[in-house]
Amino acid sequence: MRRCHPIIVALALISMWGTLVAATTTPPAPASPPLPLILGVERISPTAWAVLLHCPYPPYDLYVWTGNSTIQRPKALIRLAEARWQAQFAGALPEMATLYGCGQQAAFVVAYPTIVSPSEWIVGIGLVGAGACGMWLMWRRRPKPARPSAPAPLPAWSVHLHDDQGERTITLPHGLFSIGSDPACHLIVLGADIALRHAHLMVSETSVHIVDLASPSGVFSGPVRQRLRPHTPVPVDNNDIWLGTSVRLRLSRAQVTQPLLNYPLSAHTQKDRRSHP
Repeated sequence: MRRCHPIIVALALISMWGTLVAATTTPPAPASPPLPLILGVERISPTAWAVLLHCPYPPYDLYVWTGNSTIQRPKALIRLAEARWQAQFAGALPEMATLYGCGQQAAFVVAYPTIVSPSEWIVGIGLVGAGACGMWLMWRRRPKPARPSAPAPLPAWSVHLHDDQGERTITLPHGLFSIGSDPACHLIVLGADIALRHAHLMVSETSVHIVDLASPSGVFSGPVRQRLRPHTPVPVDNNDIWLGTSVRLRLSRAQVTQPLLNYPLSAHTQKDRRSHP
């Protein structure tokens, strides 16, 4: 068992030879000023961080000293490229520390305040403005609710009357209307030979018919005043219609949105209108 001790000692010296040489040998002075030792500091996790180094040989002598805590040595040393190494440490990331190794020393601060540059402000304002413009364009192009259109004008008829009261124009909607001297009639006309219920006007969308209610003085049509047959609907054209010999009326088309009689109706007349379609 004693013969094994020299072999173990020799193997230990071989494994530690690189560390001993790096610790006892001073590196040669470079021909040009060395590059910065620290190339970057990276937070790997809340309990691990790493330092990127620029060193021409393995920095086995590397350690970090924070001034108020123990010296931290790397847990892992990884070669990334020629003369570039990543030294990984365990523990919290120090706010300020001094790094020793590779024949140099360097102080670094990792907890520095974030300062937004003017260019970053400009970019941020531009992004916000572009988003606002996009939202405005989308709002402008959204389909607008259709406005309720105005009711289409309904076809109606205008009646031009001439009797003992004078001349007047009355607009009639669709329906059945009575003509006579009775105050209960829809169209009240006055004349010496006008009956209480002289005639009916049957108004539709396309035509108007007049019906003589067997009045004593009759209903006449046309320039020759042809008498109409009682109780027979006769279409009214553009000719004048005569009730007896004293009342003349003529019908023509009129376009109105709310066809109403444009003369006042008594309560009895309104009740009589509601009894007809």
